[in-house]
Amino acid sequence: MKLVEAREECASVTCALESQKEEMQMKRENLRERDENIKKEEEKLKKSILKYNKFLQENDARRLRALKKAEAERAQIRLKELEIQKLKAENDTLLARKEILEDRVRKAICYQEFLERATIIIGQVIDRLHTLQSINKELLESQTRLEKERESTKLKLIQYINKLRTVLLHCNNQLHQQQTQLDSIRLEAYKWVNTLTHNLQLKATIRNIYQMITHYRRVSVDTEDTFKQLEMIQKYFQFMRAIDDELKFNIITRPNRTEGNDSGD
Repeated sequence: MKLVEAREECASVTCALESQKEEMQMKRENLRERDENIKKEEEKLKKSILKYNKFLQENDARRLRALKKAEAERAQIRLKELEIQKLKAENDTLLARKEILEDRVRKAICYQEFLERATIIIGQVIDRLHTLQSINKELLESQTRLEKERESTKLKLIQYINKLRTVLLHCNNQLHQQQTQLDSIRLEAYKWVNTLTHNLQLKATIRNIYQMITHYRRVSVDTEDTFKQLEMIQKYFQFMRAIDDELKFNIITRPNRTEGNDSGD
């Protein structure tokens, strides 16, 4: 029984402890939430304090700016007042100057007609000057154009002279070449004349020999055909050489025949 009671008492104590533990846990949670709320409130309070301090600083800055602006405006007002006084003094001076100038204008108005006439004369002189300047410009342009034309003509003349010199040099070279060719042709012609003279003499000699041959052989060939004449002369000399050879042969062989006949007798 005691054991059962002890167990029941232990169980009740355990339940009581669990209950206290849960209660303590709830208190801890409440305390934690309270701490968090306090921290949040503190943060809000800090932000409010900072915001209020910032507001105070901005308010002080605006107040200082307003004071500076007011001081600057007062300084500007003082400057404007000084400027107004200065302008009033200048205005008084200008009014006095105006009266003096008006008096001078009244005194000088008698010269207005003279000035108008002088202005007209000056305008005429200026117009005349413009006309003379225009004429001078035209003369300068004409002179410049003539100078350019003269330079162009001079350049063309120089080019033409150089061209003529080149042509003359070329002609001289050609003349020299032609003179050289003419000398060569003359020399060649002289040679041909000598050759022709020699040929004519030779032709006359051939014709004389041919006439001598035809006188003995009585053969007629055109006397102007030199080649045929030479052919006939060649044949004649061949014929005469053959006769001469035959005569020589007969002269050589005849004594031998005579000796043979004598020995036979």
